[in-house]
Amino acid sequence: MTNLYRTISLLLLFTFLSYVYADSREDLFYSELSRRSSEVTTLKSSFTQTKHVKLLNTKVVSKGKFQYKKGVDTRFDYASPKVMSIIMTNSNLSISTPTKTTTYDFAKQRSLAELAVIMEACVSGKLRELPAKYKVTYRLAPDFHVITITNLKRGADNPYTMIELHFCLEDYSLRELILYERSEDTTFYSFNNIVTNG
Repeated sequence: MTNLYRTISLLLLFTFLSYVYADSREDLFYSELSRRSSEVTTLKSSFTQTKHVKLLNTKVVSKGKFQYKKGVDTRFDYASPKVMSIIMTNSNLSISTPTKTTTYDFAKQRSLAELAVIMEACVSGKLRELPAKYKVTYRLAPDFHVITITNLKRGADNPYTMIELHFCLEDYSLRELILYERSEDTTFYSFNNIVTNG
């Protein structure tokens, strides 16, 4: 009976310590992400976007440059397969092609506003400051710190079932962004050649 009691006690202790360790690891991630992000005023990288379209059973690969200027804008400049730019500010999103520019007001386009809020929280390191309607979970994977964001209020204005962010284990930079859409399409971004404050 003593050995059984000791075994149960050790199992309970191990379980408790594993939860404490997991919580402290998560807190450390958010703290370090916030600290490092606060030092970033500009960020540039190349990106590859792969969109898996379920209905057509196909994928479309696009490439370009990503830029972030703190307090100014976030932009994706696509170079292939077609040239265009997507520029997000605090109040709107613009899509520019060589022939025209279309601007969408976030007050009228809530789905775009959702994505802009998450992108800003991600780049600024303020994931814990997302509104309460978002469920944010953390896990440590072999290659990345993984953040999963789910909007708890499901509605027609929210096209995403989930957004997943993969941060580098060493420098906490965003390396991958995955958008899971209600249409069951998936858009995968990978970021490379990252330069901050340069």
